[in-house]
Amino acid sequence: MWPRRTLPPAAAPIYLRDIVSGFLALHHGRQGLGRFKEELKDSFGVTHCFLASSGKAALTLILKALKEIHPSRDRVLIPAYTCYSVPSAIIRARLKLELCDMDPETVDFDYNYLYKLLHPPNTQPNKPNNPFLAIIPAHLFGIPADIDRLRSLLGDDRIVIVEDAAQAMGGKLDGKKLGSLGDVSFFSLGRGKALSTVEGGIILTDRDDIAQHISGLLTHVPGYKIVELFKLIIEALSLSLLMYPNLFWLPKSLPFLRLGGTIYDPNFKIRLMSPFQAGMARNWKTKIGAFQKARKFHANALSTLIKDLQTHKLSVIKNPPDADLIRFPLRVVDPSLKKTILAQSEKRGLGIMPGYPDSINGIQALRSLFSDQQFLVAKRYSQQLITLPIHPYVSKRDRTKIATTITQITQ
Repeated sequence: MWPRRTLPPAAAPIYLRDIVSGFLALHHGRQGLGRFKEELKDSFGVTHCFLASSGKAALTLILKALKEIHPSRDRVLIPAYTCYSVPSAIIRARLKLELCDMDPETVDFDYNYLYKLLHPPNTQPNKPNNPFLAIIPAHLFGIPADIDRLRSLLGDDRIVIVEDAAQAMGGKLDGKKLGSLGDVSFFSLGRGKALSTVEGGIILTDRDDIAQHISGLLTHVPGYKIVELFKLIIEALSLSLLMYPNLFWLPKSLPFLRLGGTIYDPNFKIRLMSPFQAGMARNWKTKIGAFQKARKFHANALSTLIKDLQTHKLSVIKNPPDADLIRFPLRVVDPSLKKTILAQSEKRGLGIMPGYPDSINGIQALRSLFSDQQFLVAKRYSQQLITLPIHPYVSKRDRTKIATTITQITQ
């Protein structure tokens, strides 16, 4: 690939001052971690906060804690179309994976389908409705899941709602902060999320029993080794420079980096968050607010630019007017149209990307678990979804090029 302006599909800028803050936090040890925890608890109005090395590490710790609380339950229900890190964490926690199909207009659960899973017709009187340990609704692309509706369907207070807010830090629904709606929630601070410390995970909960078990698990979790921390610092320095569109062509041209790839890997490491990452997150509320403002501006502008294109071939995924998207999702029904849009994006460096490459039951390592089941809407999402970049690096000229490209191809 020759040098040219190339947009990352998603990005939360890491500035040099963030890295300096990370080094200062390393010097002060765990003080920065304590500050970050207290700020998170105060901002989200929760009593417990834990910090881990990644979002999937955070989810694994949550699920292990829930298994200790309810040892007779081991089934975890998730959307059939979601980030591959979620099934990776469930398998890592040695629990059983169950899937629910999707609403055809949103990327939330199909709640009629979900009701049947929660209340099977053969349920015997005076016995639990189902053996689910947890349900994990996801605010995919920042689009809020309807957790109040989910809670009203449960009929069993032993089923824990684990709120997947990995892509939704800073978002709200009806004035309530995403990440504060479930029994326990987690955020990701990885690349391309609402806020990035290269990698990182946050757990929030008001439930003392869950917090007690997570705290016990964390006593056996190691911190970053010196080599791992050095690698993290180098990656932070690289991202602070190479995520700029005028330089992003370079890492994108290196296939071994697998930028934008979707990987199912249950063998990931679980670490405690380092002081360096907590230091990088300093002033996180200010940064999230600035990034959020930019993303909302770009999303509204793109929505206006492509409004007249919405047909049976191309449509915007339904989301609330005040949704804080981290990517702008479109459904493209015609496979050849989708292929052409992605090819032109690659040629022009527009940062348009496909969604997840398959529904969860289509992941090769998991296919045998669902050989007799179909999740048709989730499969269609994997075939039809594309996402447009709306992060702070996007310029007015970029937006115009994206909209013009899609318009020319569609018409």
